[in-house]
Amino acid sequence: MTLREPGKAELDAAFVDLRRIYRTHLAQHNVKLPDANSQKALQLSILHRVKGELVHQDTVSRINRQYRPNAATDQQVRHLKRDGWNITGSRGDHALKDPFRPSEEYANERARRQGRLNAETWDEVKRTFGNRCATCGAVDGELDPRYGADRVQMQQGHQDPQKASDDPLNIIPQCQYCNRAYRSDFVFDDKGRVTAVASIRPVRMASLSVQKAIQKFLNDKLGLPPDSSKGAG
Repeated sequence: MTLREPGKAELDAAFVDLRRIYRTHLAQHNVKLPDANSQKALQLSILHRVKGELVHQDTVSRINRQYRPNAATDQQVRHLKRDGWNITGSRGDHALKDPFRPSEEYANERARRQGRLNAETWDEVKRTFGNRCATCGAVDGELDPRYGADRVQMQQGHQDPQKASDDPLNIIPQCQYCNRAYRSDFVFDDKGRVTAVASIRPVRMASLSVQKAIQKFLNDKLGLPPDSSKGAG
């Protein structure tokens, strides 16, 4: 939408109203209220000011940079959803749909996390994931058409293989196929998606070009001198 450039007083008033709404309706859900002087606070204030109308992230970025010249030119408004705010929209257009409720995605993830904290048995952990593999979604006990007639069997995978194996929050259900394929080589998020490597094995299996790219990244990150005379294999 075409948005009239708001003044600082208007944005400050919008954030004051958001803070009131947060204390009454959202704090109990552990939604994160950004610092009043942060970029996220400005993002929320802009969206709250237009009361549910879609605003393109380029507009949010432009307004943000008026007050913070060093702010990023590409404001990632969708990240507010991770903090629990009920942000909707797509293709760069965003709206604060309902400031009185956390986003459905956030509420579901919080319920799942609480369920895992309260789980006392493996069956209870599986139920928090709907008795499905966290990584591929295969249903426990059902046939998996990808692998013939074998029925899916849930196994205890670990979000981070380097952390305690008996921590309920570090256990995710994985079918025997995903558990076998990923081994202890990767770190997963709550949705069973890979977020990092946990061992050197994936690097050893990578192509030489990828290994060299990793070597360059590590040289730059750790301040090591480049060694162009040797491959990374």
